[in-house]
Amino acid sequence: MMFTRRKLVDLMVPLIIEQLFLGTIGIVDMLMVAPVGETAISGISLVNSINMLFHSIFSALAVGGGILCTQYLGRGEEDHGNQAGRQLFFMAGGFSVLAAAVCCLANPLVLSGLFPTAGPDVLSEGVTYFYLAALSYPCVMIFDACGALFRGMGSTRIPLLGSVVMSVGNVILNGIFIYGLRWGVFGAGFASLCAKAAGVCCLLAVLAGGNHAVSIRKWKSLPKDRVMRRNILRLAVPMAMEDGVFHVGKLLVQGVVASFGTSAIAANAVALTIADFTQMPAYAIGLGLTTVVGQCIGAGEKEQAQMYARKILMASFLIAAGLSALTWGAAGEITRLYRLTEETAVTAGRLIRFHALICGLTWILAFNVPCVLRAASDVTFILYVSVFSMWVFRVGCSYLFREILDVGVLGVWMAMGLDWTFRAAVFTGRLRSGKWLGKAFI
Repeated sequence: MMFTRRKLVDLMVPLIIEQLFLGTIGIVDMLMVAPVGETAISGISLVNSINMLFHSIFSALAVGGGILCTQYLGRGEEDHGNQAGRQLFFMAGGFSVLAAAVCCLANPLVLSGLFPTAGPDVLSEGVTYFYLAALSYPCVMIFDACGALFRGMGSTRIPLLGSVVMSVGNVILNGIFIYGLRWGVFGAGFASLCAKAAGVCCLLAVLAGGNHAVSIRKWKSLPKDRVMRRNILRLAVPMAMEDGVFHVGKLLVQGVVASFGTSAIAANAVALTIADFTQMPAYAIGLGLTTVVGQCIGAGEKEQAQMYARKILMASFLIAAGLSALTWGAAGEITRLYRLTEETAVTAGRLIRFHALICGLTWILAFNVPCVLRAASDVTFILYVSVFSMWVFRVGCSYLFREILDVGVLGVWMAMGLDWTFRAAVFTGRLRSGKWLGKAFI
């Protein structure tokens, strides 16, 4: 057996804790800026929907390089694993700096163009927050790349260290900048930027030292390898396209949310923050699942890949269902923390409970099963299904429900539920078919 129960626990638990820490950044920003008012919460929410687009693309590139590195390490080819790591860093750095520059230059035009129905006060707060968020993109990209390489080596405690530094630093700096200096939304954005920079510096320092299978110190003597770069892109581009289309769709959906007014934007923002936090443990298990299945595929152990996939998916399903039940019961207490108006709090509570229902039933099948498929390089199938489902159900039905149903912003979440249900059905069928087992690139 490639992975004992102890080894799986050592892999998964730090990942779960890491993602929970990372999830606190968005929650803390929202909570600590709440006294400034719902306009500030709404402005941050609009920017976060854009951030998710870029973060998902960064993550796709990191996962692409990480999967290739994982498969090489599973075969015992350490030099090729380092080659994949070096190529990933060069590509990640260049792309993230370009993305940051474009977003800073086009900031006001992007926000006003995407959210024309948002109020001028909301847009003003959003512009401030977006400048600082865009400047943090290189930190986010390099952090994701480091995390993917450490996970490929089976080491999840080191990324956890970076996440702790990032999250604790964010809380401390938020207190100083928002409450001490009274910088409001600017303080929340600047605190996040500084905290992300500190976190990535920690990971780079560890990756540059120590006796790791993949290390910056081993990259100097490696020759350039166009084939490696091409293989990373063969994995990363379909995932980036999938995530990019997904989050472009979410931006359009955010426009539907904005059309319901500032109260709906604030309620949606709170519910999304809680939803993301609820999904963090299951998402973390998905990252670990990619490492486990990727190493099994690289070693040619396809039966073990299937066996580990079944066991880990069942564990993640139970965790997601348990957390969904907790958020359902605690929805009222959660909304009170954000100091919302009565109307906004009622709407937010309704959205949180609806998410708890669909998350507990479908999220693992819709989003963790694809982690198994990606680990075996079966990325093109996922791209086609995700694009279809996103645009037909998530986007199309959001606009449709706005016109034919009198449920307000809840209609957007109902459309999301249809999207998740369709993905769950199709990806589960693909997993059971076994066709994903013959897709490895190495």
